[in-house]
Amino acid sequence: MTRTLPILITSLLLFPTWSYGTQKETRATYRYEARMAFLNAGILTLDFNRQDKVYEFLGGFETSREMSKYYTWNGLFASKGKWQGGKLQTEAYLTLSKSSDDEYKATLYGPKETRHMSKASEPFETIPTPQGVDLISALFLSPDCYEGAKVHDGEDDYAIKLRSTKQRKMVAASKYYNGPVIQCDYQMQDNKGRKRRIQIALGNIEGNTVAVRASVKIPLLPDPVFQLLMPVLKGADS
Repeated sequence: MTRTLPILITSLLLFPTWSYGTQKETRATYRYEARMAFLNAGILTLDFNRQDKVYEFLGGFETSREMSKYYTWNGLFASKGKWQGGKLQTEAYLTLSKSSDDEYKATLYGPKETRHMSKASEPFETIPTPQGVDLISALFLSPDCYEGAKVHDGEDDYAIKLRSTKQRKMVAASKYYNGPVIQCDYQMQDNKGRKRRIQIALGNIEGNTVAVRASVKIPLLPDPVFQLLMPVLKGADS
């Protein structure tokens, strides 16, 4: 990531800075263990910060050594947006990634223009701006089941439909979240017509609603599952 790190720093500096006054601030770090069947796939980390109606997060995924024998995807991503009527709206989004079948990739999303670099050796190009809210904000950080028509990963958007919701109690190993959740069942479709079923369980962590478990149903493969590790690392609440 060394060649693209300056892009990350520059992009974050271009995000509007906040005025830290007397407004309530919520900060926390959420760590998710990713698994595919009995295989430990890696760790997803989200550093979340919310102040009044503005929020941001910096996230990263690191593939485990065990999973790297089969496939590797490591990435950094950052988002900044606003809470409008209890819903999240992405204003800026950045992704940097490298995988087994891709060189370094970078995407800089904005409401008026989106820039994408598919290889470190190639220049950025302008691509159509995807619609909807970024995936992490919509599925992991929304205060309720997401009911928008589109989500995106910075580069591509996906049609999404909330199929059902229900309340239940999650029972898991002690290192994971245990307690009441709202289960959100979605169907997502990409621009090639491929459909996926996604299940998100939302739990309350010290007054904040976040995803405590996420799973994706992939035909002929074990379902990737992300499960929140406890305890959550808290920042400053003022």
